[in-house]
Amino acid sequence: MNSLSVRLDQTTPLSPLEFGLLGPLVVRSHGRLLDIGPPKRRVLLIRLLLERRLAVPLESLVDDLWTSRPPPSAVSSVHAHISRLRSALEPGRVRRGTTSVLAREPMGYALRVPAEAQDVFRFERKLGLARRLLGEGHIREARQEIDAALALWRGAPLAEAADHPFAAQEIARLEGARLLGRELRVTILIRGGSLEEAVLSAEELTFRTPLREVAWELLMHALYLSGRPADALQQYAKLRGLLLEELGIDPSPRLQQMQTAILRQDDTRLTALGASWPRPALP
Repeated sequence: MNSLSVRLDQTTPLSPLEFGLLGPLVVRSHGRLLDIGPPKRRVLLIRLLLERRLAVPLESLVDDLWTSRPPPSAVSSVHAHISRLRSALEPGRVRRGTTSVLAREPMGYALRVPAEAQDVFRFERKLGLARRLLGEGHIREARQEIDAALALWRGAPLAEAADHPFAAQEIARLEGARLLGRELRVTILIRGGSLEEAVLSAEELTFRTPLREVAWELLMHALYLSGRPADALQQYAKLRGLLLEELGIDPSPRLQQMQTAILRQDDTRLTALGASWPRPALP
């Protein structure tokens, strides 16, 4: 087995417990779907997962689970949910015995699961691997990895906790990472010569994020390489009008350089601009 195969194999470690956060919460044990219970308990599990093995004080759990004033029964309710979570995650544990997954520590409660048990970890690892493979010229393998990474998404991240302030920063970070992954995929399609698919994917990106210039760069480049320079220039004009209307600004110097290169059919300059993708750096 060559070094590339070894690296690809190492992106999918096995764990008895698996947690899906890239959409509604999903928990599996040895591949079997677990019933975690009511919404409040699911939000509690998400809160513990976000701390990545660090303990969360009981007081913080109470404040995070009840965004308004907690009821008098909040502490006992958290204890009850913790007990039910332990039963779901470790069904073979002796009652009140030692727990190896959801532990009580001096600072609070900690969920002792490896990082690779979360789909977030697997997504980000595949994303980074796809980027490295692209940089090394392994286009086919890079596309396999980015497709596998994006396939892990099932909907809005941390869906059950979307209305809780503690999840806001992580939700924004994950949505940003997914967007970068989609842009990386278009870059891989362009480098691999799948231009028609690249155009369609880039058009979807400009629809989703109409003020994000990277998406328009990719679309213009894909159109030009497809033999459609007039359409590429039309997209530049469309973006320019949108930026002036919404923000009162012109396209960036980089996009202006791309427009000039397309007008002059300067393949060397366009290749140089395209060589700096994907950007910005992945989180």
